[in-house]
Amino acid sequence: MVVIYLHGFRSSPASQKGKILKSAFEARETFFAPDLNRSPNEVRSVLIDLVSGISPDTICLIGSSLGGFYATWLAEKIGCKAVLLNPATHPWEVVRQHLGVQTIHGTDRTIEVKPEFEAEMLSMAAKPTNAHRYLVFLSTDDEVLDWHRAQRQYADCEQVILEGNNHQIEHFETCLARIEQFIKS
Repeated sequence: MVVIYLHGFRSSPASQKGKILKSAFEARETFFAPDLNRSPNEVRSVLIDLVSGISPDTICLIGSSLGGFYATWLAEKIGCKAVLLNPATHPWEVVRQHLGVQTIHGTDRTIEVKPEFEAEMLSMAAKPTNAHRYLVFLSTDDEVLDWHRAQRQYADCEQVILEGNNHQIEHFETCLARIEQFIKS
């Protein structure tokens, strides 16, 4: 299997979830975690290039927050599996709140968020057409996104409700067994 981690907005492959996933999968599977701190159009190109030549049947995306939005787009485009962790469902709605230079968490790097990101994200909006290809984790105390929106958008998909958990998903490592089971199914 090829496992691809897609991090969230202003995060990185070296985030806590990224490190946990890399540790869990790197030795047994082909593992990629591209840096997505770029425009949505550039992310689109990076992801298409990354999966080019790989059979969709052998790919599982793991997308967190904005990475979950991108994972849905790519899963629908190529027909692979996706695990979504508190996925963003309407990220274009918040672009205006983050215009300008933004710091990438845990680094000294930045990304410039531009007004055109809104239209670029809208062009990537996708909803699941094959619910069995998705596993969705939703935290009920998500302080960043309204988890109910994702619950509705992915209503036909298998959902794991993380009662009292937050956007970051505290104790994320406890989710690994279910993720591994989904990847192998």
